[in-house]
Amino acid sequence: MKKFFLIAAALTLFAMPAAAGTINLCTGAADQPYASAGEMIAAEASGSGLDINVVKDTGGSWGNVKLSLKGECHAFIAQPDSMAYLKRTEPANAAKFVPIADLHREYLHALCSKESGVEDIGDLENDAAKYSIALGERGSGAWLIWQNFVAEDDDYAGVRQTDESGDIALSAVSNNQTTCMLVPAALKNATVNGADEFYGSGLALVGVNDGDFNDAVDPQGKELYSWTEIPSGTYPKSLQGWFSSRDTVSWTAKVYVNKTLVTDQADLKALIRTVMKARSGIVSNFGS
Repeated sequence: MKKFFLIAAALTLFAMPAAAGTINLCTGAADQPYASAGEMIAAEASGSGLDINVVKDTGGSWGNVKLSLKGECHAFIAQPDSMAYLKRTEPANAAKFVPIADLHREYLHALCSKESGVEDIGDLENDAAKYSIALGERGSGAWLIWQNFVAEDDDYAGVRQTDESGDIALSAVSNNQTTCMLVPAALKNATVNGADEFYGSGLALVGVNDGDFNDAVDPQGKELYSWTEIPSGTYPKSLQGWFSSRDTVSWTAKVYVNKTLVTDQADLKALIRTVMKARSGIVSNFGS
């Protein structure tokens, strides 16, 4: 019985609201844009009376969501896909979060094996059992996007999913062991730049044109994705060249607050103002 009460007390303390003037901001891998954006936000808070602790290597968007539900992140940076997935699977928990700012723009890079003949991600639904797609580990940004795609068009459900990522996925796709991989990121990100430089002979940057994807909405009922293109010359060595753009979907990374943890309105206002001050620098660094 004593052990039970100790555990209950620990969990209660773990989920307590933020201490006045302190915000734990969860981001992502230390060498990736979310962590850099978090550092820029924290720097902007200097002298404001708000102390922002940047938490890195969290597992990305979905990791941030789960950490916030545990009480570790008062606010976090994430793809809006994470919130769409959360609302569909855990609506009560989704109601705890509110977006407070848009940051930089991100794009879905779809890389497929040239040998496969796939020219657009929409080709995969035509013979789903024939194809496979590398999404990284469960909860990754690519994994979240794919779950939302399947929710909008279940023809994609039969495509075999793998947990390959990075160079392992690039190698598998370039050798046509895996058909395609998804890389959700800002333009000229390290993974796709590396693919262009080292794996381009076996890879193609393909389009993302299925109109069903446009039906996806975020928890606020707004369109989850916007249609855009990856401009010609972004990856000029092998994937794309200088005169061939690719249609795809994009979105803006967002800052979310767990309103059950940030209960001090002065702190919330200070956080919003700090993020908005830092936003222009973040967009300048990672793209609008």
